[in-house]
Amino acid sequence: MAILHRSRRRWKLALILLLVGAPAYYFAVLYSPRADGGSAYSIDVAAIRSLADSLPGDKPSELRYEQVMAFEFAQAMVVAGDPWRGTPIPIFSWQLVYPQQTVIVDTAMARSIAKPGFMVTAYDDQAYARMSAALPKAALIVITHEHMDHIGGIAAYPRPRELLQALRLTPEQLAHPEKMAPAELQPQLVAGLQPLVYDKMIAIAPGVVLIRSPGHTPGSQMVYIRRADGREVLLLGDIAWHQRNIDLLRERPWFMTAIIGENRAQVLPEFVALHQLAQSHPEIHQVPGHDGEVVQKLAADGLMTAGFEP
Repeated sequence: MAILHRSRRRWKLALILLLVGAPAYYFAVLYSPRADGGSAYSIDVAAIRSLADSLPGDKPSELRYEQVMAFEFAQAMVVAGDPWRGTPIPIFSWQLVYPQQTVIVDTAMARSIAKPGFMVTAYDDQAYARMSAALPKAALIVITHEHMDHIGGIAAYPRPRELLQALRLTPEQLAHPEKMAPAELQPQLVAGLQPLVYDKMIAIAPGVVLIRSPGHTPGSQMVYIRRADGREVLLLGDIAWHQRNIDLLRERPWFMTAIIGENRAQVLPEFVALHQLAQSHPEIHQVPGHDGEVVQKLAADGLMTAGFEP
């Protein structure tokens, strides 16, 4: 009889755990808020293109990239409701090549902070060295946002004063050093920087426009690029990690947005705007922050090239 009572207690406990745990799992892992079709965030293509043409001079002839390293996440960490199987999260740095200058977007992160605890599966020291060597030669350096795998190469650069003339960080990016951790900008770099202040968008070089898109971090911004041959690319930063986020209008799961400290209320309208942009302007090639398949396809189409120019 005692055994029967213990069995019933166990079943009751299991039922209680199921009733409590199932909803918690749903909201933490499976649920993505409904994206609002009447999004307050808009992407004005005509205005962006006009700005891209507003600065005199040749537009970039090439868009080049270095894949410095890679994480591996579960798909369920990237898109809410996806399965718990591994998916690569490559880390890129971008170089725009002009006849007389270069522009660098994002700088990956140094091996010193790319530790196994961060689920690092690959690190290319030569790619990082090429990117780092290109930094002091660049006319402009910008980042899509202030996370360690985008700003880390700047933080680790051994001679920070060499970057002062080219580096453009926004007030929002500079105001949130906690988002960069464990990367940390050197004090002499921060002290010497003049923040780049703008409202919604700004042209920073011929064919290149920064577009404010806060949410993933306070300083998140997209980078629109119009090449000399007229082809167009939009680097999304980490608004979306993979194209699947935009295609399905599904956010990262709640537990990931909580870890990141992301503002879902800002990110979801951006998803909607990008989803609509893909339908209305497929000629603008969107590049999510960590989607290797998208990069490989665009490289195969000749839109971008692996390896920085020396």
